[in-house]
Amino acid sequence: MKVAVVRTGSGSAEREIKLSTALGLPVVELPSSYSPKEITDFDYLLAYRDSRLVLHSCGKTQAGELCVDFSEAKLNYRANSSIRNQNIAKALGIKGSQRPVVLDATAGLGKDAFLMASLGCEVSLLERSALVYRLLADGLARTEYYGEEISAILGRMDLQFGDLLKFKADAQQFDVVYLDPMFPQRRKSAKVKKDMALLQQLLGHQTDGAELLDRAKLLAKKRVVVKRAKLSPHLGSDKPDIEFKGSSSRYDVYLIT
Repeated sequence: MKVAVVRTGSGSAEREIKLSTALGLPVVELPSSYSPKEITDFDYLLAYRDSRLVLHSCGKTQAGELCVDFSEAKLNYRANSSIRNQNIAKALGIKGSQRPVVLDATAGLGKDAFLMASLGCEVSLLERSALVYRLLADGLARTEYYGEEISAILGRMDLQFGDLLKFKADAQQFDVVYLDPMFPQRRKSAKVKKDMALLQQLLGHQTDGAELLDRAKLLAKKRVVVKRAKLSPHLGSDKPDIEFKGSSSRYDVYLIT
């Protein structure tokens, strides 16, 4: 997989250089009017556009983009639309005024963590892909762009770079450990949301899900919640204690006793 950081124009490229150094990627200079569809030397390009970090896939057949934006209308509609009655709240075990402390151990684009934080949970996000981590960090950092309500939610989200299998935390520091391993690609790919399809394309299907579940059970004080595609098999050999099924996904809950 070939990825490069884009610099456009003749101005300072300090942030681009810092990004390329952090990720160990080359910097390429392109005109501001460039189209990722016309780029054939790289599979993906990272570029700052309108103060946002955007990942573009290159080539005519794979063109698409990823950018973490917590002001997205659909995300905020879900966060404000009876979120306490949704399956994610039920899976977390939210009752009354108490809110669990959550470790989202496969943070991805941060959408589920945002929903959990919108419920009032303190959420630690862990992401092991350096590239996805940078996209997520950029989205979390743009607090002046979002307004007070969204910024307050982001204030309950703390991002760390790392792998759950190597993650060191105080025993039972988290009430809930949340896992959302990358779903296998569906045959009817048109049903997969564009951002998730590109993320699958970038990261591939995770094969260490059972190991992640075992590790999560050691870290969780009360429960482990695993998000799966509705018809996907269970992550490990053990059956969950509770299942919450939706139209396209389900939440498998493993209680810690």
